[in-house]
Amino acid sequence: MSEKQKLLIVDDSELNRDILKEILGSSYDYLEAENGTQAIQILEVHPEIDLMLLDINMPQMNGFQVLEHMRELQWIDEVPVVMISSEESVEIMRKAYDLGITDYISRPFDAVIVKKRVQNTLGLYANQKRLINVVVDQVYEKEENNTIMIGILSNVLGSHNSESSEHILHIRIATEMLLRELIRKTDAYHLTEADIALIITASSLHDIGKISIPEEILNKPGRLTDEEFKIMKSHSEIGASMIRNMDFPQDKPLVRIAWEICRWHHERWDGRGYPDGLKGEEIPISAQIVSIADVYDALTSVRCYKNAYDHDTAIQMILEGQCGQFNPLLLECLKEISPQLSRTFKKEKDDNREYYEAQRISEEILRQNALPRKDHSQRVIEIMQEKIKFFKENSGKISMEYNAISGNLVLTDGESQKEYQRDNLEFDLYGAYDISEEDIQRVKDSLDSVTSENKEISMKVMLKVRGERQMCDLKLHTLWSSIKTDGYIGIVGQLDIVE
Repeated sequence: MSEKQKLLIVDDSELNRDILKEILGSSYDYLEAENGTQAIQILEVHPEIDLMLLDINMPQMNGFQVLEHMRELQWIDEVPVVMISSEESVEIMRKAYDLGITDYISRPFDAVIVKKRVQNTLGLYANQKRLINVVVDQVYEKEENNTIMIGILSNVLGSHNSESSEHILHIRIATEMLLRELIRKTDAYHLTEADIALIITASSLHDIGKISIPEEILNKPGRLTDEEFKIMKSHSEIGASMIRNMDFPQDKPLVRIAWEICRWHHERWDGRGYPDGLKGEEIPISAQIVSIADVYDALTSVRCYKNAYDHDTAIQMILEGQCGQFNPLLLECLKEISPQLSRTFKKEKDDNREYYEAQRISEEILRQNALPRKDHSQRVIEIMQEKIKFFKENSGKISMEYNAISGNLVLTDGESQKEYQRDNLEFDLYGAYDISEEDIQRVKDSLDSVTSENKEISMKVMLKVRGERQMCDLKLHTLWSSIKTDGYIGIVGQLDIVE
């Protein structure tokens, strides 16, 4: 991999581009665009660009329009721009600086000035990137330590009672899923990203009080007596007391939320829970959500006193009120996430843990006040997360990924991978799977109907797969960008052979 810094030269004159490359020499890697539209498309797929040299007067989209797009998406905070132009009016220079350029170079070029200004700009932004990387590293270090702490806590509690050591990790995953679905459905609870992160973290402490419950009660294989059940129920008050008695400022949000969850995660919507018999919205939303997550994992896990229920049975039991009454809105959320929840807990546990932790960490990094918001890197990461989520939630035998800007199509079947180049930039599977013209048209018609709100299509198609024609389920998920306004920028898909 090249360690050279990458420059994007945007000028409709090939001669001017060649002159700049000659002046700057072989110390850099170069990308070139002959108009503003090409420049935007290159920026969309190349977040690693270190500096852009931008002309003003160009066809299709001029330099000012490029700057306006970059400022709107806050790319200008990450990709420094040096304007190059023969225009020397003060008004034009002022407008360029107002739109966020770092420097301005006039034609005809002075080789020494061009080299110095490019070097100075690159040096300035290299220092800025180093500072950002320090912040990012600190966030990752904090999350790594947090994960280690949670792992220790899981094993301590797991060794003390019959619950799985993964119980705490399961609670975190289910809690986050429910929270995400809740904020998608309503803003009634005014949950910010900071609130979500705190609830997920605090959920790890929900059963901390069990450390004080005798092991013979925690691990009793049969039914508890009334007295034993009373002792068992005391874990919620014990946990809350442990939080309250710790030497932490009690007004800290994490301490408050952890206390709420510890004390009230066994309360029920109809007031029949414990320890305080809270009813309805008297129960903090943090405790309500952890309560459902806790019940679901308890039902689907093996315990010393029972076998595990399957996913569908557990969901039905919760929805029917067999485990107590819950907030009707949260039950709707549970129904919505049920398929995703089932897929998640069927997969290999470490794999799921890494995926959801990585997703949460990246989301927190992107929302740190010290880092640029809505910037180019965020857009790239969001698209990558969208791809990962699609492939995680769809277990097709054959996967595909299509780039609508380059026309590149990659098909993966097990360990085999094939790559195709579409010169006309239209997505199709002809030549790869010998699909009929009728099915080609059905796919195209369906893709013509997708929007940035309704991104997916599904259909059955007849294909020649692995040497024989077979009926297959085809599912395609389109990827969108605010820059490419005439349609999607890519497609990810899964292909399943109908047994």
